[in-house]
Amino acid sequence: MIQVLHRALDIMEYCSKQPEKEHLLNEIADHLGLNHSTCANILKTLVNRKYIEQTGCRKGYRLGNMTYRLTENSFFRESLIRTSKPFMVELCDKVNETVILAVYNKHSNKRIVLHSEYCDHELQVRSRKDKDIFDTSTGRLLIAYSSKEDRQYIIQNTGLPSPAIWPEATTYEKLEYEFDKIREAGIVLQITASRIVGVAVPVFNKDIVIASLGIYLPEIRFMGELRSLIFDYLVHAGEQLSKKISGG
Repeated sequence: MIQVLHRALDIMEYCSKQPEKEHLLNEIADHLGLNHSTCANILKTLVNRKYIEQTGCRKGYRLGNMTYRLTENSFFRESLIRTSKPFMVELCDKVNETVILAVYNKHSNKRIVLHSEYCDHELQVRSRKDKDIFDTSTGRLLIAYSSKEDRQYIIQNTGLPSPAIWPEATTYEKLEYEFDKIREAGIVLQITASRIVGVAVPVFNKDIVIASLGIYLPEIRFMGELRSLIFDYLVHAGEQLSKKISGG
């Protein structure tokens, strides 16, 4: 059992040396001196647990989402920003409003902004880098798509949202109901007490939400044709970015 654990760690360490590269089974087994059948079985388990990702049938292997979620790997964030930036620039040009890419930081229980693209309006929204996870549209979306265990962990450590922040979600049952609605809709709309609108959609890698893409603007501009365009363009950008990240 211990030997298998060592071998699994060896495989992950080997893949981590060149995280962007797809490593073939033969390459991994030969480098580590493993029997090919044994290596294949270990890789299968790691893929099932999402610590290793196989990019396609009979294709190579690379580090999976769970590895990055455990370590909050800086390479993962840099790679995510690099992949997301063209989509964010295009989206910002289309709607001329602030566009952000955000993730959840489990250590601080905050929503963290990884990258922002700003509009050219004199009056524009500049979101804080880290903020209460319940007090942003991107944060609410990220929690809604997290596992039930992660949601319970967040509530245990931060408590329920205050009525001032999220009046519809002040009990555990109401909060879970709001999360159900978010997952069903695939989008979040929030209007803060200071009249700032936040709209957010998920960014997927395969079937796991790894980030949230959001648009922020003053409520005074969120009307008419622009309101409809924001929903349409944001959903499309989130879908296209997810497709790109997932290798589609």
